[in-house]
Amino acid sequence: MRGCLFTIVLALVVVALIVVVGLPAVAAGVLTAGVRAAGLQANDITVNVTSDPPWDLVGLRADRVRVRATSATFHTLQIGALDVTLQDVVLLDRTAAGVNGQLTGVTVPNIGGHPLGLAVITLGGGGSAVTASTTVAAVDAQTLVASGISSATGLTLPITAVHLAAPNKVIVKAAGLTGTATLSVDAAGSLEAALPGVGPITVLRAGGDLPIRLTSVRVDASGGLVLAGVLAVSLLGG
Repeated sequence: MRGCLFTIVLALVVVALIVVVGLPAVAAGVLTAGVRAAGLQANDITVNVTSDPPWDLVGLRADRVRVRATSATFHTLQIGALDVTLQDVVLLDRTAAGVNGQLTGVTVPNIGGHPLGLAVITLGGGGSAVTASTTVAAVDAQTLVASGISSATGLTLPITAVHLAAPNKVIVKAAGLTGTATLSVDAAGSLEAALPGVGPITVLRAGGDLPIRLTSVRVDASGGLVLAGVLAVSLLGG
């Protein structure tokens, strides 16, 4: 009888260890493969999975998943560091009810022939719409707009010819162009500048230049571009 009781207790301990230790490791492995399939590449991707109670993982659900990486790439982006937390994750569907976190030290390698640096991209939301927001520094915003206008018109436009002003204006004075363009987001989520006499010019292509479909744009007090939108790709490869 004692031997039988010991066997039962041992079995329960083994099951408990599998649930508490083994299942989070398995879930982390599945999600690591998922984020790599989604386009995140780095040598040090770390995925931590937690659930309370831990046996919820048996149903392939996790309360919280934290993804971290450094010196990473995600589609076109080069990322100094990534730290993103997902809440209420369904592992089988690779969906999350909530997302929050940041990508820092981000570089977009080629926009109009120039790299674009972004100090921070902040992620939020969840479900079917992961929101993304970032600010393009004033001098980089001038380069971005000047490059877009030059590409569309064939004119060489120095960045000193472009001045961005709140809430959504671009003042252009050079190379035979004098006028005020209006910044807006088109139906595809791309950033456009409507310059009188020239027409709408695509400054930033949604999903191409950035893996983000823009929903809004504004110019801040320093002349920087404040961009907000929806991540155009899944974080979990679903």
